[in-house]
Amino acid sequence: MVTLALVTGVFAWMGGRSVTEVTETKALATARTLAIDPEVRKGSTEASAQPAGEADEAITTPLLEITDDLRASSGIVFAVITDDRGIRLTHPDRDNIGKRVSTSPDEALAGRESVTHERGTLGETVRAKVPIYSTADDTTVVGEVSVGIHASVLDADLRREFLVLGSVAVLALAIGVIASLALGRRLRRETLGVGPEELAEMARDQGAVLRGLDDGVLAFSSSGVPTLTNSTAEQLLGIAHVDTGGGATSSRADVPEVIRDMMLEAPDHGALRRRVTVGDRILLATAVRVSRDGVSVGGVVTLRDETQVLTMARQLESVTSMARALRTQRHEFANRLHTVLGLVDTGATDEARNYLATILRTGPITTPVEGIEVITDPYLRALLEAKGTTAAEVGVSLAVTPDSLVLGRVNEPEDVTLILGNLIDNAVRAVVTKASGDGAEGAERAAEVFGRVEVTLLGSGPELHAVVTDTGGGVDDADAEYIFDEGTSSANDLDPEHGHGIGLALCRRTARRHGGRVWLLAGHDPELGGAGFAARLPDVLSDDAEDADDTFGSDDSSARERHTDDKER
Repeated sequence: MVTLALVTGVFAWMGGRSVTEVTETKALATARTLAIDPEVRKGSTEASAQPAGEADEAITTPLLEITDDLRASSGIVFAVITDDRGIRLTHPDRDNIGKRVSTSPDEALAGRESVTHERGTLGETVRAKVPIYSTADDTTVVGEVSVGIHASVLDADLRREFLVLGSVAVLALAIGVIASLALGRRLRRETLGVGPEELAEMARDQGAVLRGLDDGVLAFSSSGVPTLTNSTAEQLLGIAHVDTGGGATSSRADVPEVIRDMMLEAPDHGALRRRVTVGDRILLATAVRVSRDGVSVGGVVTLRDETQVLTMARQLESVTSMARALRTQRHEFANRLHTVLGLVDTGATDEARNYLATILRTGPITTPVEGIEVITDPYLRALLEAKGTTAAEVGVSLAVTPDSLVLGRVNEPEDVTLILGNLIDNAVRAVVTKASGDGAEGAERAAEVFGRVEVTLLGSGPELHAVVTDTGGGVDDADAEYIFDEGTSSANDLDPEHGHGIGLALCRRTARRHGGRVWLLAGHDPELGGAGFAARLPDVLSDDAEDADDTFGSDDSSARERHTDDKER
C-alpha cells in the first residue's frame, strides 16, 4: 500500500508537470507564431511610430481579425498585441483596446520571452509573452504578443490525467489485493495455517532442538528429497557441513541412498526401523512419515550410533561366556579340593597323596576345546574355553587346529575377543541351523555331537591371524557379496546364520580400526564343508614369549614344545 501510494504520488506529480509543460509550450508556440506574422509586425511597427493616444482603427482592425481567427481555431482565451508602450492594439473585450495591459510587458519589451501563470482581466491564465520586432530590422522591439490559455483548461487536463492515473492505481491496488489474497492463501496452505510469529518461534525452537539432540535428524520433503540435517547427522553420515544458521543445514544432495530409500519405503502409519552401515558406523535408523490434517508434508529420519553399544554388548557376551566356563571349572576344582580335604580330615594321607598324584597324571581340569593346550595367551584360552563350553551345550565341538601357534600376549583383548568370538558364534549357529534342518532337535543335541567348528590361530610378531571353519551349510556365491552388510532389524527377526545381522559388520569395522580386515575365505570349506572366515589383526600382540611362560609355567612351555615336535613329525 505504501509503495503504491508513493508510486502514484510520483506519477501524479510527473503527469501534472507534463500537462502543465504541454500547456505552457502551446501558449509559447502560439505567441511566437503570432509575433512573426508580417501583418502583426507591420501593425505594431506603425502603432509604435504614432504618438501616444487612441489606436488607429486602420491599424487595429486587421490585427483583430488575425487574433479573433487565432482564438477561434486554437482554443486560446486571448491573444493581445501591444505597441512598444504596452498599449493594447487587440483584445477580446473591445473596450480594453487602447489601454495599457494589466500585467507587466517589461520582459517582452526587453526582448525576452516568458511564460507565467498570472491573473488579469480575463482571470487566471497561463500566458506566454513574446517580443515583436520591427519590420525594418530584427533587433528593434516594437511591441509584444501575449497569448493566454485559461487555467480551467489546464485544470481539466490535470483532472483527466489524474483520473487516468487514479484508475490505473485503483486497478493496480485491486490486482495487488487479489494477488495478496491468493499469495496469503497459498502461504497458509504451504505453512499449514501457521502465522509469521509462530513460524519465527518454530524456527528458533527448531534450531534449539536440532542443536540439543544427540541423535542425528534428517528432514525430507513429501517427494523424498532431503531438506534439513543437523550437525549430528552430518557427523554420523560423514557428509560435509554447510552452516545456514539455527543448528541446521539446507537441502542436501549427499545423503546416502540407503537413508533416502528408507524414507520412500516408510509406511504411512508407524515407523520403519533398520540397522544400517554407513562407513565404519552401525546406525539405528528410524523413518517416520509426517502428515497434518491428512496431508503428507514429508518425513523425518532419526539416526542413533549403535556401534559402541553393539561392540560393548558383544564384548559383554564374550565375558559372560568366559565367566560361565570359569564357574564350571571352579565347581569341578572345588569338588576335587573337597575330596582331598575329606581324606586329610579322616587321616587317610596316603589316599590323599595318591589322589593328588592321579590328578597330576591326568592333567588339568578337562576342557571341551580340543587342542586348547597349544594356546598360551590367557585371553585367547579363556575365550576358546568359554565358547567351547557354550558350543558343547548345543552339540557342537570346538577344536583348535594342531598347526596353531601364538607365542605373544594379546594387548587388545576387547577387540580380539569381539572379532574371534563373533566368528565362532556365527560358525556354531551355522552348524546348529544345518543340524536343525537335518532333524537334530531337543535332547539329541545334548546327547550327541553333530557338528564341528575349527579355529586356527597364528601369531606373526604383533600380528594375529585367525581362521574359523565349520560343518554348517556354508555361504552361497550369491550371498557372499552381502554377508558383511547390515541386515534389517525388527522385533521378530532372528539373526541368520553367519552374521547377516550385525556381527560381521562389527567384526569388519573393528578390524579396520586396527588396519586389518575380516573376509570370507571360502563359502564351502573343502574339508569341513561349511564356510571359512579369516581375520588379520595387526598390532594386537606383544612379542613377549617370556611373559607367557611366566604366566602359565612350564606346563604351557612344554605344550609349545609338544606342538613343535608334532609339526616336525
